[in-house]
Parts: sequence; structure tokens; C-alpha cells
Amino acid sequence: MNNKQLFSGKAEYYFSARPSYPDALIEWLRQRTGSGTVVDIGAGTGIFTSSLLKKFSDVIAIEPNEDMRSKFLQYLPGVPCVAGCAEATGLDDSSAVLVTCAQAFHWFDEDKFKSECIRILSPGGRVAVIWNNPVKSDFSAERDEVCRELCPRFSRGYAGKRSAEEGDKFLREQYLKNPEVESFIHSFVMDKECFCANMSSRSYAPVCGSMEYRDFMERLQTLFDRHAVDGKVTEILSAQIYLGTLE
Repeated sequence: MNNKQLFSGKAEYYFSARPSYPDALIEWLRQRTGSGTVVDIGAGTGIFTSSLLKKFSDVIAIEPNEDMRSKFLQYLPGVPCVAGCAEATGLDDSSAVLVTCAQAFHWFDEDKFKSECIRILSPGGRVAVIWNNPVKSDFSAERDEVCRELCPRFSRGYAGKRSAEEGDKFLREQYLKNPEVESFIHSFVMDKECFCANMSSRSYAPVCGSMEYRDFMERLQTLFDRHAVDGKVTEILSAQIYLGTLE
């Protein structure tokens, strides 16, 4: 299965149960980039795109997966969502002032993505790489252990390419030029249904309906019950953004 297909059949889970992004992050980004066209690559179901629209009026989304793109267009029918990819957006040269990728950079061919960004960005245009990272806790550690045991494609760090520390150094010192880096702490409250949908939306999750999926859900529900307070678990997230230019 190639990267484009990993989220097929997961769009509804993704849309309903993935966390959004803090308004403070979007305002921080707007203050540093001003007006102009923003291209959100790997837009998925539009979660980060919808956040961008609070501060940016001209946003174009790029999403290669048909299921995700279909959900995006239901959610944000007035926003262009192009069936392109990070390495070939199909957009015009020098047509954007900012490229964003939230929760998606690790799926890209980094060299081809850089070349495509340089092509579509106007002079001085910048790239923003964003992740919602869980702040380490007993809950997140136990969840990761379940995933390690039951999900063969699970890995921590930047989708298996690098550890979090190596990925941070790569973006700061190698990939981006003169990057600004900031983190925004926020919380994500989940009931059991939301938690199960969130985990079902993961690229590495077993196929829904399979024996592996039933075992996965059983373990996760037991974990949730152990940590829930009044039927909910609150996860603390750090939304980290890297903003820089490319050469």
C-alpha cells in the first residue's frame, strides 16, 4: 500500500476524532506571513485548512487521497481542494506566499517537496511544517505500547524516518533556512467513542472489522477505562510549528 492509500476508508474517523489546532498558532503564523495565497498540502479532511481560514482569506488545499478529499469538500465546499500531491501540486509557478503541511510532512519525498515549494512560492515565500504532538504521560505511553504490540506499521517519531529529536534537528539545521520554531500547548478531550475513532483513523491501525482490529479496540477500550475521569480522557498536546524559507 502506498502512502496515498493509507487513509482510504478512514476519512470519517479522521474528520470526527482528530484534534484541531490552537487559534494562537494561526495568529502567530498570520503575523509573520501577511496576506496572499496559502497552499495547505496534505490537507486531509480539512482540519488545519479550516483553522487557516480563520485568519487567511485565500487558501488552496492539496490532497491526494480520494476519500479524504471527498470529506474535505463536504466540510469546506467553498475551498478549492486539488487532487495533487506534495511533489506535484499542479499549481502555477510563484502562485503562493505560504505553504503549510500539518501532520503530513513525514509522508512526503522531502527533496521533491522542496523543489515543488520553490517552484510555487513567490520570492520570499515560506513553508510551515506543523505537528500536534502528545505531551508524554502514562496514558500516551500505555497507548503507544498497545500500538507497538498490535500494529506492525506503528513507529514513534517522524513516521519512522527519524526520532522526534532527529526530526527537530533536521528541520532546524538542514531543511529550512532561518526557521522560527514555536510550540502551543492545548488540550484534547475525548470520550470513549471519540478515542476509538481517533485510533481507528491512524495510518497504522488494523483494518476495521478484522480480528486484529477487534483485539486492538478491546485493548484500547480497557486502557481508556483505566484512565478516564467521568467518562473522558484529556490529552495534552503540543502544536509545534517550524516556519522558514527554502533554498
